[in-house]
Amino acid sequence: MKKSNLVAILLAGVVSVANADFLSISGGAGIWQENIDGYVKLKDTKNYFNNSSAQSDRNCNTGDFGLKDKSNPYVWVKFIHPIPLIPNVKLQYTKYDSDGHSNYIAGNVKIFDDVKIPTSLTNAYTKQTINSYDLTLFYEIKPVFADIEAGFGIDYWQGNTKINGENATCINGTIKKTGGTTSINKDWSVILPYLYGHVESMHIFGFSVLANVKWAKLGDNHHYDYSGALKYTIDILGPVNPFVKVGYRYKDAYGKDGDNETQIKYKGAFLEIGARF
Repeated sequence: MKKSNLVAILLAGVVSVANADFLSISGGAGIWQENIDGYVKLKDTKNYFNNSSAQSDRNCNTGDFGLKDKSNPYVWVKFIHPIPLIPNVKLQYTKYDSDGHSNYIAGNVKIFDDVKIPTSLTNAYTKQTINSYDLTLFYEIKPVFADIEAGFGIDYWQGNTKINGENATCINGTIKKTGGTTSINKDWSVILPYLYGHVESMHIFGFSVLANVKWAKLGDNHHYDYSGALKYTIDILGPVNPFVKVGYRYKDAYGKDGDNETQIKYKGAFLEIGARF
């Protein structure tokens, strides 16, 4: 075989690999309506993140931070390459940011065993911010009917909680101010590992259906992150394929350390735009 023919065949092979999407970069940005739920608990004392009825149920052992549901942004980028054995990479940043007001927060509890609330509070302003830095390593297979990804990852939460309120006590369901104020401004962090799975159906007239799972459970602790979406891809001439997604996501992180428990949930619809190169 002539050298020129061999070079032509090799070049054709490289082009076919690139066209088969074995080498690609994709990314997206979106807005997620984060409806917050969950609680912190130490023995009989329990504070909810967003349950207004707990502020007025006359139970001195239950309170509420009064955090509101908020829409927050996220961005991600994914790198897929043809090198065997080395996993592909997805990076994602998500903002969790909420604030609110509470008439009663029960004292002597901790958030993720880091943020201690030493006394009961009334007329309290609360703010919680979490920056999520998510790294996923995965392998991809592409049967005719779908694009499948499987792997593992870590979601690192860098959080801050602020609480400013008037010191109070609760006797027989009646809240009384005791004088003075308490201010809490505490940084904290949580590492959430997971197993990862992702499926996207074949495109039909530009539409596809996606499902995404991140899952981990160790003893009483768990981390669940599920989402589903409808995606529309605009197939145009050239290397860029824009897309838009609309879907729903649910995230649940639970940690227990002795008698201290924290469970925080976010759920809601999202809208995203992006492109694949």
